[in-house]
Formats: sequence, structure tokens, C-alpha cells
Amino acid sequence: MKNVRMSVSGLLIVLMAACSTQGRSAACQDTEIALANARELAHVDCSAAADCERLWCRTRLYVAQRSATPIRRSDDTAIETAEPHTFGTLYVWATRTTDANGISTIQIKGMCRGMYRANGTPGLLYQSCAEQIRAVETDFRPFMAAAS
Repeated sequence: MKNVRMSVSGLLIVLMAACSTQGRSAACQDTEIALANARELAHVDCSAAADCERLWCRTRLYVAQRSATPIRRSDDTAIETAEPHTFGTLYVWATRTTDANGISTIQIKGMCRGMYRANGTPGLLYQSCAEQIRAVETDFRPFMAAAS
């Protein structure tokens, strides 16, 4: 989990650097911080096999309900949806990893086509995409808790 947090922190630094123009820089930095915080919280942990399986099934439902595109691959470690053809469209993936102590972490990730330009700077749909991603990642834990 520490590697994920360090990766998120590293990504945050890179993405904040991608924010151009002084006028948009502060807003972009605030948005990137909010996205990093949402991403860091967009996971649940479990250890009992039955609990993990129940949570994984619930994760699949969450992904299917929140992603604009259908699930194209689903197994014991990943749920992937198709990449959308239209810009500004949210799609969601999930992963399940297990550490040496038998603790499984189920993590979701919201993505949005057109959020960034090819050079890594925010695209025209940046704000709209960021709001969609933040919402889907922030709502994940409450959705999972509702199944308990």
C-alpha cells in the first residue's frame, strides 16, 4: 500500500507541473490534490476469503454501474471496462491484490478520455472529468460499506 501512496504522490507532483498558466495553476493544483486524496481512499481491505469474494462481487457491480462502457475483462484480480470512444466519458477499472500477510486490497480507478492533452497538460474537459473521477472514487467506500 505504501508503494501505491508513493506512486500517487509522485503522480500528483507530475500532474501539478502539467498545470499551465498562472490563472489556472492554483485551481489545477487544488483539483489534483483532491483527485490524489480521492484515489488514496478508493480502496477497501479484507482478509477472510468469503468477505473478499463478497466485496469483489460488489466491486464488479459498482464498476458496471459507474462506468459508461461495459466490462470487457473480469477475473480474480482485475475488472476492466472498454475505453470510451467519446471524450469526457468516465470509465472505471478495479484491481485486487493480496500481500504476504493475506490482506487483500480492492482498489478502483476512475479514468476519463480527454482529461489530459497528449503532452500531459489539462485538456478542455479537465474539470468535468476531474469531477466525475473524484465522485466515483469518493463514493466507493460508502457503497462497499452499505453491503455490510
